[in-house]
Amino acid sequence: MNAKIATAVLLAALCSFVAFLPSRTTAQKKFSFTEKQRFDGWFNNLAHPQWGAIDNHMTRKTPPAYSDGVYMMSGQDRPSPRKLSSLFMKGSEGLPSSKNRTAMLAFFGQVVSSEIVMGSESGCPIEIHQIEIEKCDEMYDHECEGGKSIPFHRAGYDRKTGQSPNTPRQQINRVTSWIDGSFIYSTSEAWINAMRSFENGTLLSEPINGFPVRNTMRVPLFNNPVPNILRTLSPERLFLLGDPRSNQNPALLSFGILLFKWHNVIASRVQLDHPDWSDEEVFQKSRRFVIATLQNIIAYEYIPAFLGKELPEYEGYKLDVHPGVSHVFQSSAFRFGHTLIPPGIYRRDGKCNYRKTAMGNPALRLCAYWWDSSDVMSDSSLEEFMLGMASQLAEREDAVLCSDVRDKLFGPNEFSRRDLGALNIMRGRDNGLADYNTIRTYFELPRIKKFEDINEELFDRHPGLAEKLEKAYGSVDNIDLYIGGMLESKDGPGELFAAIILDQFTRIREADRFWFENEKNEMFTEEEVEWVRSVTLWDIIVNSTDVDPNTIQREVFFWNDGDPCPQPGQIEPSTLEPCSYLKGFDYFEGNELAFIYVCIFLGVVPLICAGAGYGVVKLQNKRKRHLRMKQEEMKSGNKSNGIMVEKMSVREWLHANHRRLVKVRFGPQAEMHTVDRKGEKLRSVNFANCDTITVEESQVDGSKKKRPLVLIRVPKDHDLVLEFDSVSERRKFINKLEAFLNSHKKHLVTLQAPRDFLLAQAETRERRQKRLEHFFREAYALTFGLRPGERRRGDEDGDVVMRTSLSKAEFASALGMKPDAVFVRMMFNIVDKDSDGRISFQEFLDTVVLFSRGKTEDKLRIIFDMCDNDRNGVIDKGEFSEMLRSLVEIARTTSLSDAHVTELIDGMFQNVGLSNKDFMTYADFKLMMKEYKGDFVAIGLDCKGAKQNFLDTSTNVARMTSFHVDPSLHDDKGKFKSRIDCIVTYLEENRQNIFYLFVFYIITIALFVHQFIYYSFLTEHTDLRHIMGVGIALTRGSAASLSFGYCLLLLTMSRNLLTKLKDFSIQQYIPLDSHIPFHKVVACTAFFFSIIHTIGHIINFYHVSTQPLENLHCLTSEIHFPSDYKPGISFWLFKTITGN
Repeated sequence: MNAKIATAVLLAALCSFVAFLPSRTTAQKKFSFTEKQRFDGWFNNLAHPQWGAIDNHMTRKTPPAYSDGVYMMSGQDRPSPRKLSSLFMKGSEGLPSSKNRTAMLAFFGQVVSSEIVMGSESGCPIEIHQIEIEKCDEMYDHECEGGKSIPFHRAGYDRKTGQSPNTPRQQINRVTSWIDGSFIYSTSEAWINAMRSFENGTLLSEPINGFPVRNTMRVPLFNNPVPNILRTLSPERLFLLGDPRSNQNPALLSFGILLFKWHNVIASRVQLDHPDWSDEEVFQKSRRFVIATLQNIIAYEYIPAFLGKELPEYEGYKLDVHPGVSHVFQSSAFRFGHTLIPPGIYRRDGKCNYRKTAMGNPALRLCAYWWDSSDVMSDSSLEEFMLGMASQLAEREDAVLCSDVRDKLFGPNEFSRRDLGALNIMRGRDNGLADYNTIRTYFELPRIKKFEDINEELFDRHPGLAEKLEKAYGSVDNIDLYIGGMLESKDGPGELFAAIILDQFTRIREADRFWFENEKNEMFTEEEVEWVRSVTLWDIIVNSTDVDPNTIQREVFFWNDGDPCPQPGQIEPSTLEPCSYLKGFDYFEGNELAFIYVCIFLGVVPLICAGAGYGVVKLQNKRKRHLRMKQEEMKSGNKSNGIMVEKMSVREWLHANHRRLVKVRFGPQAEMHTVDRKGEKLRSVNFANCDTITVEESQVDGSKKKRPLVLIRVPKDHDLVLEFDSVSERRKFINKLEAFLNSHKKHLVTLQAPRDFLLAQAETRERRQKRLEHFFREAYALTFGLRPGERRRGDEDGDVVMRTSLSKAEFASALGMKPDAVFVRMMFNIVDKDSDGRISFQEFLDTVVLFSRGKTEDKLRIIFDMCDNDRNGVIDKGEFSEMLRSLVEIARTTSLSDAHVTELIDGMFQNVGLSNKDFMTYADFKLMMKEYKGDFVAIGLDCKGAKQNFLDTSTNVARMTSFHVDPSLHDDKGKFKSRIDCIVTYLEENRQNIFYLFVFYIITIALFVHQFIYYSFLTEHTDLRHIMGVGIALTRGSAASLSFGYCLLLLTMSRNLLTKLKDFSIQQYIPLDSHIPFHKVVACTAFFFSIIHTIGHIINFYHVSTQPLENLHCLTSEIHFPSDYKPGISFWLFKTITGN
């Protein structure tokens, strides 16, 4: 029996559980599978997922009227917005609302605006226009200085637009167009996650008063400078709310905190009804209820109170209706609410006690608390603000704005107070709005014919208003939309603004798939929809705060007779604390010393480095000089068997304008040497081949300016002229010279001559070069004949030429080679037939004739004799190897190793059947060269000399392509003609070098000019150009040029590549031997542009350091700066890639 009873009870329990389970599970599933509304507004409309989402275009209800049809601001022929604001928006203040609208309605309008639009924030690139201020403006130009202006930032836009008339500029709405609680929850999931507590679906709040936490996580809230102190305070003092603008003023912050607390109230109720739901489910359900109540309050409570008329009856969701915020709504129509804003905010308690400020003023001054609301909110209670705004009447519904927004609106540090009326007018022009009359036609309103038709009652009360309008605009078809719409007002928005606002909110409601009245979204039951419809702003205030329901009227947007706690009086600015107007903010403040030190550092450090490098070079040269001197002393000591080398410091006279300090060293052989301060040998005078040496002394004339001279006649070479500080020094030198010559059994003859005559007769190096010119000219003239029109010198010079002979150094200079080169030694020995160590004119002439007109057999014989160093009639492999190495040396390459040379010689011997021999005879040599017999016809002795150095402007007389003729020999040639001949000769001799220099500089200058023009004229709309001006053009232009220069710098020193190019015919068209001078030219040019680039960067960094943080965000989108951080000059110079 008991078992049966137990079984029956169990079955009954199971049946009850089963009966209960479906309804509970269904309810769970109904919520769990309810679609989650995104925070960014996407996929509200499934057919057009992007409609209404963040960063979407605003909607054009009228065609754009940009001045150029593309992007330039409209109305450029209209008066200054500040002037219009002073004419039509300045008037009597302290007048209450004609419909008894409260301050709560005025400030709640800012909540509505923040909920659906954010379109005034500046974008990138920065575009700043200036609103002209008339001279002696009562607010901005007390001193009557003139030339002042209010900065205006153009709104951000889609960079893909504004490029052509087919795609005019389209401004962007940075928040969603939907009424979806973005003012409370933000448009970013990361942002709302920072606000959530993740417990019971609530938002993170302070434990005592339930306020939002402070922004210690540094969420990017707007943190504009506080005008009263002209500083940006820490963002951590701000309350963390969903809209970045929530902390702008105390009233807006109060509404942000109220709706924040409303969410937590709803979340606690949902959690109470569903204790088993997760935090996410509770949060999403609460969010839907909060959004629904906000939709109801805006559409069915605020709009009727604001417009005086209701929205059309809801007909359901329409997926083909675009919800985008229109330009006319954002830029003009919905800004009508600015006329309702009072200059101050009352605070009161439930017993009608109005609280005064610490200064004893009846209300908080609005302009004193821009962006400084957090402290006053902590000092006050939310209830005091709600009750105060519910009892305070708004300003009169007219075109007049109170001074706190018309003259004292917040602004950037450089202009801390702005005019909201002027900004509203300018915003309409920024958005390319058409004129007032044109826009009326697009909203099915008749065009006005005369100014009085805008508002007949207003114009009757103010007879001069029509005249002002006509004087300002000239025509009824040229009025700014904002001015015309504001003047329409009687007791609320006029017919045009009302039509625009009704159209906007009707479209938002009908296009919203998640609208609370849309039954098809199945988000709410009928009972829940009815409950939402019953919720008013009064309910939110009463349920979210400690406000007693009996201390606040139910219709909080109006205050009527009999409502609780009337205001003490309409607030007038004169009864409130004055608002300071601070000027002269310097963004560069605090960077002065750092900038000066950096400039000094950048200027001094290169000098220090150069000085240190110079010192190291000097030290190394000094050590090398001492080492060389010791080595020479040891060497000379060994050679002279103990005879010491005498030294003496003097000046060597080169010509009238040049002297150099040298040291004269005697011995140990019968030679006298001049060396420089580094110990480098400058010249050697050999006395071995002469028994008598003639020395001429300048006569002593008693003049201190003319120092005593000594001229040493050097046979077959130019003279040596030495200058001494005193006669005693000269006597000391002659005594040493005489002693030295006596030790070598030579005789010294001393002569006296006047100083000027001695210098005139001295054969200096310069005069020696001219004699050598004559030497080469005569040799070539006798060989090839004279050019047309060219004269031979007189017969009296024939003996001079015949007596002239070349030393080995002069012969090497004529060939463009070094005197110690192996090839020079071999060639010199061949030409010097009498082996006297010098080449006479006849010997040189015979050689030139041989190479120019001689037979191939004779040329081969000379080459064979050059290789035969020991003159034994055969060339062994060692001699042949030495010859090849000399050719490698001429080619200036080290790519041919000893093994390669040996392999090459063995191959050559093998080709002619001499693989078993270590030498070859002349017959063998001819056999080897038989294959190249044709090439030997063109073999000649090139005495054109070394190529001219790009950086060396001195004349190289060894080049024999043409000869300079002394003007004194041809009286029929003028100096100008001679100078032209010199220039033509120079150009002819260096034509290849000049051509490539021309190409190099053309490319370098073209790169600079291209970048300079691009950044000067083609990027004027970009941030870099706006901030840095011409500095960015200079740095970018110089960067292009120096980059090109540094690319070539290493290429010009790639010797292996240059040697390889010499194997190809291209070497005939490129002066490869001039790569080192060209390297120096490129280096100097790149260094010049590097200096310009560095100086440009210093100037640019200065400009960047003077910019507000808002501008820097556009310049450095990759770097996020905290709102209270201002990077100084040291940051840009030492903590960025460009600076480093």
